[in-house]
Amino acid sequence: MAETGRPLQAARPPTGLSPATARAYAASWRAFVGTQTADCCFPVGQAVVTAWLEARAKAGRPRQSLVVDRAALTAWCAANGEGLDVVLPATRVRRTGAGVDAASLLAAARRCGPDLPGLRDRALLLLAATLDIGAEALARLTIDDITDTTDGMTVALLRPRSGRHHLRRLRRRRDPAVCPVRHWTVWRDAAQLRWGAAFRGIDAHGTVGDPLSVPGIRFVLDRALGRSDHPAKRARRKKSARPSESSVGTAARWCTAMPAPDWIRTTVTVSGPANAVARFRVAAQGPGIIPWQVDFDYEQARLLAPMAGMGAQAVTLARLLRHASERLHHIALQHQAAGTPACAFDPHRLVPVPGPILEAGSESQAAAAWLQAHWGTLLPLRRVKVEAVRDQRVRRSARLVYSFWSAEWTPWQALERVRADWPELVFDIRPHYVQADAGETANVA
Repeated sequence: MAETGRPLQAARPPTGLSPATARAYAASWRAFVGTQTADCCFPVGQAVVTAWLEARAKAGRPRQSLVVDRAALTAWCAANGEGLDVVLPATRVRRTGAGVDAASLLAAARRCGPDLPGLRDRALLLLAATLDIGAEALARLTIDDITDTTDGMTVALLRPRSGRHHLRRLRRRRDPAVCPVRHWTVWRDAAQLRWGAAFRGIDAHGTVGDPLSVPGIRFVLDRALGRSDHPAKRARRKKSARPSESSVGTAARWCTAMPAPDWIRTTVTVSGPANAVARFRVAAQGPGIIPWQVDFDYEQARLLAPMAGMGAQAVTLARLLRHASERLHHIALQHQAAGTPACAFDPHRLVPVPGPILEAGSESQAAAAWLQAHWGTLLPLRRVKVEAVRDQRVRRSARLVYSFWSAEWTPWQALERVRADWPELVFDIRPHYVQADAGETANVA
């Protein structure tokens, strides 16, 4: 029986969940409670939950996220004695491929040149238009996934959630200019591909190199379609104690590659039961990086562009810089995979950046908007220190004092999320704004 009259704000959380599932369910429950009146109590009712899910679906929420929302509300209501059996609402069909109609992709394919990059781009565009797939699916394609048949070819598309392949059969078209079968064969034979990824990077000398990553394929698609996904540099502005709501809405204009950001020192004091403080200290430790997926072919081309007129020396310098950055990025990913606790307060451990945002890259509009909305800062924290202070006020309690520097803003959004995820702890947040003539410097680069 549901606990009639129990406020939703005082609902008992479900038990027996993993930490990640508990955080995801808690976020969905908070979003639901935020849409209800303050005096709303149990039982919730199936009609209210169905209406909320339909509103989320109309707002464009993906079906996978709606599945999590339904499971979260079902688990929370079950923990409070109410059983729900809610049907998922119909979701709108999301545009795939390059995010444009097939006619634009076919038109872009006709404009590709006869050189090796043109052959690759034409095959990529035609497969995106014919199979109706995006950059993620194109990056997963391998030579073994594409099999020739008597009247065309068969493409095995991997479904990441199930791990199974879905076969798609393509026939030869009468118009050879837009025949995906013909142009895939031309690109495969010209690049002499025998194994590995279906689409590779090509250097300035026409040599086929490493597989194209998801950002690399997006770059190829954007270039062929004549569009760009890189945000413009923002104008410098004065900082306040906390970013306004309008700053979150305009976060797409922020650029993580901006020169010399302002750094703010912040002190966060965490106090509460000793065992909870100890668990938080372990949960907050991490390598202190954001594991972006980097397209080093694009980075090398970007480095070479302003000095291309210098000839072979510029090409060599760009290649050496690319190898150095690629090596450092590989070391950082190794630390991330090993869970190296180099940073005592790692925002990516407490508020993880989603996989699609990591694939978009650090300079994309989506990454800037997500970081500003969920972290409040666009770069990892620096000079993170922690001090365990003995709490003399209450027995069996403990305190941790974190100090760190953050770019442009104190990470208010991340700290608010952490405060909600750890309700048994008390967080005291104090930014310290350094004046221009102060002895302490904020230059932590």
